[in-house]
Amino acid sequence: MAAGWNRDHVCRGITDGGKILQETFIDSYDPSVLRRVQYMLYEIKWSTSKRLWQRCCHSTRMEHAEIHFIEDVFQEQRSHPSVHYSITWYMSWSPCGDCCKQIRDFLKEQPNVNLVIYVARIYWHKEENNRQGLRSLMNIGVSIQVMDLPVYSYCWRTFVNDEDKDEYDYWPRHFAPWIMLYSLELQSILQNIPSCLEISTDENQTPIFSLCVEDEEQKRALTSANP
Repeated sequence: MAAGWNRDHVCRGITDGGKILQETFIDSYDPSVLRRVQYMLYEIKWSTSKRLWQRCCHSTRMEHAEIHFIEDVFQEQRSHPSVHYSITWYMSWSPCGDCCKQIRDFLKEQPNVNLVIYVARIYWHKEENNRQGLRSLMNIGVSIQVMDLPVYSYCWRTFVNDEDKDEYDYWPRHFAPWIMLYSLELQSILQNIPSCLEISTDENQTPIFSLCVEDEEQKRALTSANP
């Protein structure tokens, strides 16, 4: 990995050992706020080994985190072509439509890879290109889910730097409303029905989230969903 990338990571809240700083995780993965930088916590498990490769990365002006993983991380960690890989991404934002296309191309070239994606927020959730991109990943077998509290807890215990971290002061504690809203919106995307999530800002630029269900099809689909 390039030295410049490592220096950028450290100054952006990722340690030399590949852990995310506590304050960076708190700031970046809070679904009730809309931070611009995208972070990815990732795991790679090989079928030939019990060990996990667990690290962090983030997007830059030149490259989204997903593309960095595909073009750099995976290429560095891959082994024999017959080995199967289980890969999990814990992302502060869901992939955009363009990244979804490159993820599809990657998975077609690597049929021995199983990918699971957890997201804290959905990126520009009303843009049809992004909605189609997420559906296209689901259609080729990628599991896409909104991070729930047990997943946050796992990421906290696994990826957050241990220095000054108090296990008994676990963060977060208040995310259920936003988890529900993003889960319902993800269901509307994957089921190809109109968006149900509205996000606006008040006079202080604080995000305001609301659920908007206008027709019976949405009600039936969202009622049957189990976020």
